[in-house]
Parts: sequence; structure tokens; C-alpha cells
Amino acid sequence: MTIPDDGRILFFERDRAKFGFLSHFHPSPFTLDGEDWPTVEHYYQCQKGHDPAYKAAIRKSISPGRAKRLAASPHLPRKASGQSWFRKHRQEPRIDWAEVKLDIMRRADRAKYCQNPDLRALLDTTGEAEIVEDTRYDSFWGIGPDGEGENWAGRILMEVRAALCRDRPQ
Repeated sequence: MTIPDDGRILFFERDRAKFGFLSHFHPSPFTLDGEDWPTVEHYYQCQKGHDPAYKAAIRKSISPGRAKRLAASPHLPRKASGQSWFRKHRQEPRIDWAEVKLDIMRRADRAKYCQNPDLRALLDTTGEAEIVEDTRYDSFWGIGPDGEGENWAGRILMEVRAALCRDRPQ
């Protein structure tokens, strides 16, 4: 797989066709915590709450986008939280979410690439390229509208890639 000349993989917008497998929405079944998950997004969103009914709603979501909409914070504007399970059931997401969400994503991404050898091979083909979620909608997981966001989605993928390289038999 050819890396763009600038050495950066922008997997949300620019390079989606070639590098869409990096997305948390990409179909990539894996098992984690004794349960099967169709995508990283399903697993990640499910961890926001402890209520068994919430978890069941996320697990049976027909798409990762639907899982994300169900998991929306009840405090967001109505447009963003209109489908929120938390809003509908007058509950709150877990109180420690801000502290645990990065480690949850790390675990899910690692499981995705460890348990799907084809995806691990594709991740390996990214070499030393910088992986960037170039979404203008999210400054935490991506680079946001000004290109200066935190890019945690890309940073974690690069961490996982480096860890899997170290784990590879020589």
C-alpha cells in the first residue's frame, strides 16, 4: 500500500478509500471482555454506561453510527442528543468516563488488530507514517476544524502499531 507523499495518512476524509480500515466504524469482529463485538465503536460506546439495558441497546445497534447516537451525552444540544439512551432514560454516563476512555479505546484497537490478521497486516503497511483522523467535526479524536485537534484516534493507532511491531516474532 502506498503512503501519501507527505508521509501522513488522513483516514477520515482524504485517504478514506485506501485507509478506511483504520476507522473505528470499520467492520472488524473481535472478542473482548468475554463478548463479541462487530466494531471498535460498538465496544467503546458500550463502556459509557453500566446499566444492562443500556449495554443491550448498544450491543444490538445495527450500525456503529447508531451505537454512537445512542451513547450521546444527555447534556448535548437536542440535535446531538435526540437519540441518546441516557436522555431517554434520564440516566448519566459513567462519571469516570473522561479518565477511562483513552484506555478503553486502546484495548479495543489492540483487540481489533490482534484478532484480525488481515487488518494487522494492513496496519503494518502504514510503516512509520503519521496516522491522522482528519475530521473537522471532532477536535479530541480528530484534528477538528482548524487542523490543530488532539488526534487521539490517530495517536492510539500509532501506539498500537508500535506495540504490535514489538510483539512480532523476529
